[in-house]
Amino acid sequence: MTEDINQSTERPEPMPPRRPRTGWLILLILVVAVVLTSLYLYSKRSSSGNAAAADGTSPLKADNAMAGMPSGNTPSNPLPGAGSGVGQIYIAPERQQLIGVKTATAEMKSLTKEIRTVGRVAYDETKITHIHTKVSGFIEEVFADYVGKPVKAGEPLFTIYSPDLLATQQEYLLALKSNALLKDSAFPWVAGGSNNLLEAARQRLLLWDISPEEIQALQERGEVKRALAIHSPVTGIVTDRQAYHHGRYVTPEMDLYTIVDLSGVWVLGQVYEADLPVLKLGQMVQIELPYGSNLSKRQGRIVFISPTLDPKTRAAEVRVEFANPDLTLKPDMFVNFKVNIPLGRQLALPADAVLDTGTLQYVLVDKGQGYFEPRQVKVGSRTDDTVSIESGLKAGEQVVTSANFILDSESRLKGAFASMGEPSRVAVGAPAPAAQNLQVEVLEPKTAKPGSNSIRLWVKDPAGRPIEDAEVQVGLFMPQMGNMPPMSSDAALKPEGGGIYSGTIQFLMAWTWETTVTVKKDGQVIGTAKTTITAR
Repeated sequence: MTEDINQSTERPEPMPPRRPRTGWLILLILVVAVVLTSLYLYSKRSSSGNAAAADGTSPLKADNAMAGMPSGNTPSNPLPGAGSGVGQIYIAPERQQLIGVKTATAEMKSLTKEIRTVGRVAYDETKITHIHTKVSGFIEEVFADYVGKPVKAGEPLFTIYSPDLLATQQEYLLALKSNALLKDSAFPWVAGGSNNLLEAARQRLLLWDISPEEIQALQERGEVKRALAIHSPVTGIVTDRQAYHHGRYVTPEMDLYTIVDLSGVWVLGQVYEADLPVLKLGQMVQIELPYGSNLSKRQGRIVFISPTLDPKTRAAEVRVEFANPDLTLKPDMFVNFKVNIPLGRQLALPADAVLDTGTLQYVLVDKGQGYFEPRQVKVGSRTDDTVSIESGLKAGEQVVTSANFILDSESRLKGAFASMGEPSRVAVGAPAPAAQNLQVEVLEPKTAKPGSNSIRLWVKDPAGRPIEDAEVQVGLFMPQMGNMPPMSSDAALKPEGGGIYSGTIQFLMAWTWETTVTVKKDGQVIGTAKTTITAR
């Protein structure tokens, strides 16, 4: 009984308390939030990297033939950031003088395109005359007896014996006698018929090229002439002759003489197809004999431009007419053929300023204080020593005209095209080119040695006054060379007084180091300057 009571009075052991489900839910929410935040930051970083690459801030492959040119998956624009103040290179004034950098100003000019080619003097084809006989016969006497002989209109060329001409002369004399007897006939039709016969015989002689003077002589003479003269209808030079000798039998289809009037000639120039778009009818052309004096210079107008090209020379024939009263211009003579074509006012540069890659053109713009910016341009018309710029440049900007190939190599060496927005990679962090407002003179070392070197600088403001009690930092930089990574070192200098600062800096190897001097006061950068120091 007692045991039952004791058993009944014992308290059961309490069950362990259940952990509420709310805690697990909160923990799960926190884990999800952390994961989402990480994904967001990762995606934002990736998009920023892509945007930087799209803006031209990611380096291109170092083994490109020219930084920025297409290679594999690299961008195809050879001048990323051109015109936006990025992709600049720095060349110290001392090095500019050493390599002979010269600049010119882009300015508006009235341009004239000059086309020079070789011209050939030719006959005026409208002034060529061929002499034929209208009857068959035999040549009796030749007056124009050699090629090149000048003849005048009306002069006899040769005489011809022709049975037809002889019979016609006899008919004319009979008609002449008959007309003299019958002209007073009481029958009008008899007199009229006699006149008609006489006129018919006369016209036959005229149509056979017998001159009126020869017919008049026949009438006065009253007897036929065995050989009649054939006269020249034009003035000119005999260029071909088939009336060789006495007794030659000739027929109407034979070309006995070719006579050319050389008082006016053509000059035929061969102009290449690239220059044809600017040529127009009526433009003035100047020719000059290569061995002549000023008297040999003449001007004429273009009267014909051939509609076809010579497939071998890719040139079209351009014809110019010239007066030649003194016969100075002789057929088949070669002359200098020059056309000056005004192109109007355009933005112009010296032709040496443009670097041509074959598909694109660019120039190196002088930004001042040793900075140069490669910029893509669109080239328009070209003259002998000048090119017009259609886009990419403004009037008044300075461009490099001499040693630009060296600067181009320098820009590729320093990766200016590839860095796209890093005008300076110096470790001390120089500001933008506009802040280059200090004067710095390197007192020591003039030539450094690889390793630790003492360095002393004289720092002045733009007015040439020494800057004292400032924080001066010096940074050395060498760009990547092949498989060799870029190198840099920097040092803080202490003031000695009078604007002179000194310290020690490491030159990691023999090289011409890009040197950047940064001056601060009260923690603010008041200016920078760039120069170079060579270690040997």
